Amino acid sequence: MKTAHKKTTAASKRVREADVGAQAKGSFSFLDQLGTGRIIMLICLFAFLAYANSLGGDFVFDDNEQIVENQDLRSWDNIARGFTTDVWAFREKGDSANVPAPLPYYRPLFTAMLTIEYQLFGLQPQLWHLVSLLLYIVCSIELFFIILLISRRKFVAMTCSLVFAVHPVHAESVSWISGMTDPLFGVFFLAAFYFYLKQREERTASPQKRKYLLYSLLFFVIAAFAKETALSLAILIFGYEMVVSQESLKQRLIGAFKSAMPFVAASMIYLIPRYAVLGERMLSNPQAPDRPLSYTLLTLPFVVCSYLLHLVWPVGLSVTYDTRFITTLASRSFILPVIVLTVLVGLLIYFRRSISRQVWVALLLIFVPLLPVLNLGQVSQEQYLVFDHYLYISVAGLGYLAGLALAKLAEAQSEKLSLAAAAVLVFALVAGTHFENRAWADSYAVWSNAARVSPKYWAPHYNTALELIKLKQFDEARDKLERAASLKPDEPMIYDALGRAHLGLRDFGAAEEKLKRALELNPEMFESLNNLGTVYFEAKDYANAEKYFMEALRANPRAAATRFNLARCRARAGDYNNAAREFEQFLKSSPDDAEAHYELGLVYEKMGRAADAVRAFERALGLTRSQELEEAILKSLKGVKR
Repeated sequence: MKTAHKKTTAASKRVREADVGAQAKGSFSFLDQLGTGRIIMLICLFAFLAYANSLGGDFVFDDNEQIVENQDLRSWDNIARGFTTDVWAFREKGDSANVPAPLPYYRPLFTAMLTIEYQLFGLQPQLWHLVSLLLYIVCSIELFFIILLISRRKFVAMTCSLVFAVHPVHAESVSWISGMTDPLFGVFFLAAFYFYLKQREERTASPQKRKYLLYSLLFFVIAAFAKETALSLAILIFGYEMVVSQESLKQRLIGAFKSAMPFVAASMIYLIPRYAVLGERMLSNPQAPDRPLSYTLLTLPFVVCSYLLHLVWPVGLSVTYDTRFITTLASRSFILPVIVLTVLVGLLIYFRRSISRQVWVALLLIFVPLLPVLNLGQVSQEQYLVFDHYLYISVAGLGYLAGLALAKLAEAQSEKLSLAAAAVLVFALVAGTHFENRAWADSYAVWSNAARVSPKYWAPHYNTALELIKLKQFDEARDKLERAASLKPDEPMIYDALGRAHLGLRDFGAAEEKLKRALELNPEMFESLNNLGTVYFEAKDYANAEKYFMEALRANPRAAATRFNLARCRARAGDYNNAAREFEQFLKSSPDDAEAHYELGLVYEKMGRAADAVRAFERALGLTRSQELEEAILKSLKGVKR
C-alpha cells in the first residue's frame, strides 16, 4: 500500500522561506499586551535619552566648511545645483590657495537637506541637531518593523531596535551635524528593505505585490541620492535570498539574481547623473595617492577587525585614528587580524549547519553595508581608514544578534533573566552613548578627544591647538603644537600654526622664525606668507609686511583677506591712494564687511574726501554687529562732520 504524499506548492514554499523565524516563536506574551504603539514609544524614549545631550552641540569638523562658511546654502537655488555638482563644489569659490581636489561625492538629497535646514534654522545648531536625531529615531522605528517581519518575534525586534537606537558608535552620525548623511540615507534604505520584505510575503503576482516592489525601488533610488552607500541594498537582497531559500544552490542563485536585478537596474537612475557630474572621479578619488593593491589587501584584515571591535566594544571612539597602511606580511597589524578573522570564519564554517537562517541574516546586515567602504585604495589619507559612521547600518545586524541571543536565553533559562540582561545591555549602551556625545560638543572637544585616543598621531594635537588659538589660549596652543612638531617635524602647517601662536603671545621674533621654517618646508604655502606679513604688520614693520602680503597675493590672487591686510598695511604706512584702491577692490568681493568700510572711511578722511568718508562710515555702521566697532565708527563720524 502506497503512502500518500502531500504536494507542496511553490507559493507555500515561498512563504516558508520568507518566514524564517515563524517556527521559533518566542514567549514574552506581555509584549502582545503592551502593543506595538507602546513599544515604538519605548524605542523613541531610549533613543532620545541616549542622544539628548547631543542637542546642545555646536557646528564641528566639516560643519564649519559645509554649513557655516558655505555661501551656497544662502540660496534656494542650491537645491537644484546639488543635482548638477558634487557635494564640495562650493569650495571652488573660496579664498584658499590650497583648495583640495574635489572628492567623488554626489549626494543631491544631502545638499538639499543642508539648504532647507539653513533656510529654516539659519545657524542655530540645536535645531540642526534635532533634525538629525529625529531622522535617527525614524530609522530605529523602521528597523523594529523590519526585524519583526523577518523574525516574527516582538522581543527580538524590540531588542534589535533598542540596541540600534542607543549604540555609542552612532554618535558620529547623530551628534555631528554633517554626519546626517547616515540617518538621512538610512531612512530610505530601511524603508526600501522593508517594502522588499513585504512584497516577498505576497504569494502571487498581485497588484499589492507590485505596489510594494515599486515602493521599495523608489525608496532605494532616493536613498542612493542621499548617499552612495545605499547601493549595497542590491547585494543585501541577493544575500538575503541566498540565506533564506531552501532550494538547491542553483535555484537559490537564480532566485537571488532575479530578486536583485530590479535594484541593479534602478541604480542606473542614480549612477548615470552621478557619472555626468563626477566623470572619472566616479571611479577614482583625485585626493588618493597611487598605492599598490597589495597595501589594500594587507590592510583589509586590520580595518575589518577594527570595525568589529568598535561594534562590540564601542569605547574610546574618535573622529580619527592613528591608522597606517600595512605594507608587509611580517607586520603584527596584519598577522593578528588575520588570525582573528580566520578563527571566526572557521567557526562559522564548522557550525554552519547549526547556525540558524536568522543569524546568517544578522551577519549579512553587519557585513554587506561595509563592503562599499573597503576600497581602501581610494582613501585620501591613511588616518581615515576607519570612520565609525560607516557602521551605521551594521549596528542593526549586531542588534539582531543580541535579540536572538537573549531570546535563546529566555528559552533556556527564564524570561526574567533575559529581560534583565537586555536592560543591563541597553542602559550600559545609553551611558556609553551619553559619554561619547560629549566628544562632539564643540571643535575643541572633538580634537582633544582625538588627541587622547591617538596620542602619537600629530594631527589631533595640531587641530586641538588651532581651536585653542581661536579661544586665544596661546600658551596651551604653543605646547600642543610643540608636541605635534615632535611627532611630525617636517609638517609645514604645524610651524605655520606655531607662528600664529607666538604672534598671539606677542613674541614677534619666535613667530617670524616658525613661519620662515614653514616656508622652508613649503615655499608656496600661501597662509605662511600672509601670516608672516601679519607678524611684520603687528611689529609696525610695514615695508616687510607689504612685501609678504604682495607675495601672498601673487600666490593666490583670490585671497580677499590678504588684500584687506595689504590695504590696511598701506594705510598705516601713509600710502592712502593705493590703500583706497585695495579696499575698494576688496569690497567688490566682500561688500558687507563692516570693518573694511570703516577702514576705507578712515583713508578717505586722510585724503580729504570727507563726503566719501561719511558714506563709508554710515555704510559700516549699518553693517556692524560689534559694539566696539560701532563706537569707533560713531566717533569717526562725529570727527569728520565737525
